[in-house]
Amino acid sequence: MRTTIKNGCLFFESDSYNAEPWMLRFVDEHINYFWRPVDLAKLGTVVCFPLLGFLPGDTYRYNGKEYTMTIHGFAQDREFAVSEKGDTFITYTLVDDDFTYRQFPWHFCFSLTYALENDSLKTVYKVENRDTITLFFSAGGHPRYACPISEGSKFEDYYIGFEKPESTGTIVKSYVPISVIEKYFGDDGKSINLDYSMFTGGCFCFHHYNSRIIYLRNNKNSRGLCIDPGGASHLQFWTRPNDPFLAIEPFFGAISSLPAKEIDSDWIHKPGILHIEPGEKYTCAFSVRPLR
Repeated sequence: MRTTIKNGCLFFESDSYNAEPWMLRFVDEHINYFWRPVDLAKLGTVVCFPLLGFLPGDTYRYNGKEYTMTIHGFAQDREFAVSEKGDTFITYTLVDDDFTYRQFPWHFCFSLTYALENDSLKTVYKVENRDTITLFFSAGGHPRYACPISEGSKFEDYYIGFEKPESTGTIVKSYVPISVIEKYFGDDGKSINLDYSMFTGGCFCFHHYNSRIIYLRNNKNSRGLCIDPGGASHLQFWTRPNDPFLAIEPFFGAISSLPAKEIDSDWIHKPGILHIEPGEKYTCAFSVRPLR
């Protein structure tokens, strides 16, 4: 079921299946800043919980048992309940059931709130431990933004802009040699010109980056995005060559290694994994502001 919210500046549409964002636009125009696939049976943007990335053989170990979970976890394939809604916000909620418990042996409540705040869309994740044991998890967004955003430009007209200088030395995961990405890095470390050759086979991911603000900018016009990753431990970029989108992904927790390592299968010892005690809640958030 799709639901809309709006304020005086922005219009936002989302779907209860996967709590997926469908449209972000200014109220006085119809340019969608999210990418939608031509085949609507495909997910355009996924919510990642309780896993970021993949597991070796899609399996992990916990408490002497082996469990199966596919890439990015099960939240992307679930129907969320609308637990709260106002004119400018909506909260989707997913709680454990027999299906989740077979692959993730904890009782939990995972909620996602979209809120329009002036000229920005804020996405808030909240995880509540409803079990009697420590809950281990990761969470994040896999938002796929339109790139190009409007007609008259192409993917290569855009660049990633950073608030502060960044370095390829903090890239902890890449499907291409780092030298390929360095080729498109600005001399001051504050930009990366986009080219599909950087994404042959997959993503690249920063850890311990400096910038609190990230931009998707166009060299030919003012259309773009301003993103606050909310202190996410990892910031990942991904697209499929020749597809008109760029995923800008704030990740909170543990990401999968490339190549896969043995520790990736040890659920509670995965580097960076988050944990909360019984009755505790964890909250994280990021926001995006469309530019025109």
